[in-house]
Formats: sequence, structure tokens, C-alpha cells
Amino acid sequence: MTKTLPIAERDGERCAGPVLISGFVVGFGVIELATGALNQTSRFSLQLLVLLVLQLIGPILVSVLAMALLLPRWLDRVVQQGSKAWRQSVPAAALVGLLLMLMFFVSAIVGGVLVTPRADLLREATDLLSGIKLRDLLRTLVRSGVFLGCICAWCQWRALTALRSGRSETLIVSNLLIEGLTLALALKLIWVLAFNALVR
Repeated sequence: MTKTLPIAERDGERCAGPVLISGFVVGFGVIELATGALNQTSRFSLQLLVLLVLQLIGPILVSVLAMALLLPRWLDRVVQQGSKAWRQSVPAAALVGLLLMLMFFVSAIVGGVLVTPRADLLREATDLLSGIKLRDLLRTLVRSGVFLGCICAWCQWRALTALRSGRSETLIVSNLLIEGLTLALALKLIWVLAFNALVR
């Protein structure tokens, strides 16, 4: 644990900026599209944004973005520590995934609220926050942590195998980007089919 937290801190710093920008762009874009081209009310548009971020795109987008940014570091740890690299990297990745998802959600809400008419800004923000279920938010944060932790474990296992076979690190990273994206989509499907069915 003492080594996991510093790793999580460094990895989080690596990903924080891109995740915050992505969240703001998603929030701004969804609300702009919904209130403009689709001619929806600001309240409905904000509710749609929350639904998209928590249920559809949030965890998978955060996980894939973090994977792309952290993959070289994961590979370096495998090179340095071998088969023991996952003991620190996977818990750190799970923690980072959880925190990044929270940052993405807050950033998306800020980006979305800023697009709403100024006269409705405070009221819409208050109504939106009061309507968010804590259970749904926590479930999304956990899902993002699980996704990134699983992707990290897979990538480091595959990297270890590839390094032993003599492949170049550049080729390994390129292949793992594709495999990581595929795994993220598979995890999303498994979550929808398995976990959501259990909690209903």
C-alpha cells in the first residue's frame, strides 16, 4: 500500500489534465447539441448529460484515455519488476480510475451547466445535483476503477509475455492499445449483461 499510493498519485497527475478537458468538452458538446440542434430544454439536456456520463460513455471513455496515457509506464514497470509489477500497478490503476471518473463527471457537469442560459444557471445546477442518486454515482466510480484495473492487469500480463518473446517495446505498446480498447468494450458488455441484471 505504501508504494501503491505514490504510484497512483503520479499516474493520476499524468491523466488529470486530459480527463478534465475531455469531460468539459463532452459536457459542453452534449448540452450545446441538445439545446441547439435538438431544441430540448436545458433541464432535459442536463439530465441527458448525466445519463450519458454515468451509464453510457463515462467509465469506458475514462478507462481508454487513461490506458493510452499510462501504457508506457505500465510497460516500464514490467521491464523493471517483471511478473511482480502488477502487485503495485493494478491497485494503483483501480484507484486512479475511480478518481479520474469523479473528475470527468464534475468537469462534464461544469461544462454542461455553463452552456445553459444564465438566468437558469443556479436553479438548473441545484435541480441537477439534487436529482443525482449517490448509488448510481458510486456504482459508476467503482465500474471505472474495475475497468482500468482489469485493463492494467491484462496489459502487463501481455507485455510480460511479449517481452519474453523478444518483441520491441514500440510494437508491444501498439498491440496493447488495440487489445486494451477491445477489453474495455468487452468489460462494458459484461457489466451490462451480468452486474446490472443482478442488481435489478
